Amino acid sequence: MMSSKKVISSSEKRIDNHAQSCPPLDYSFHNAQQLEDAVVEPRILATGPKLTKEGDRYNSYGINLNHNALHGPLETFPEFVRSTLVNPDALSTLDLSFNLFTEIPMVVTQFPALKCFYFHKNILTDMNEVQKLAPLKQLKYLTLHGNPIEITVPFLRSYVLCLLPGLRSLNCTPVTKGDRKTSEVWGGMNRDLLPKYTNKKTK
Repeated sequence: MMSSKKVISSSEKRIDNHAQSCPPLDYSFHNAQQLEDAVVEPRILATGPKLTKEGDRYNSYGINLNHNALHGPLETFPEFVRSTLVNPDALSTLDLSFNLFTEIPMVVTQFPALKCFYFHKNILTDMNEVQKLAPLKQLKYLTLHGNPIEITVPFLRSYVLCLLPGLRSLNCTPVTKGDRKTSEVWGGMNRDLLPKYTNKKTK
């Protein structure tokens, strides 16, 4: 009998394989201030995999909303995903880069299968916002560069890796063993800057 860990791993591989053959829904470059203004018909690429549908829903595991003017909590996003994707719980990629977000929308945490979250080139000023992503245990790829915190928080990489130790890439740069070691040392010296659940791991 297969262990639960092996079953989950096998399921993740199937999702990854499907995700590679199913292009993301592209709603970028609409200059939209609200989600409803951005999510018109997704852009169709001339080359690469074609979008397919089952009824009114798309076979896709990613949504691109980059290069708009979105801001705020995106409260209607979960409903949009449920009504648009064949398998909404398997959403694995979300691109919110090049928008006007000052906070990471909490609704992002409603998608536990999220592996890639692109949030660069926004207006994030509070490093504590990154704590919202801690429940996303499958998150492997994260971008935050181009936000004000990149300049105001010189220890940002170590801080993020303390919060999200499962990351493989941060700001398009692979996470190395040296990065992990540095974050562990930094976390041990700066426990007052970390939430309590993280402090337990750095002792």
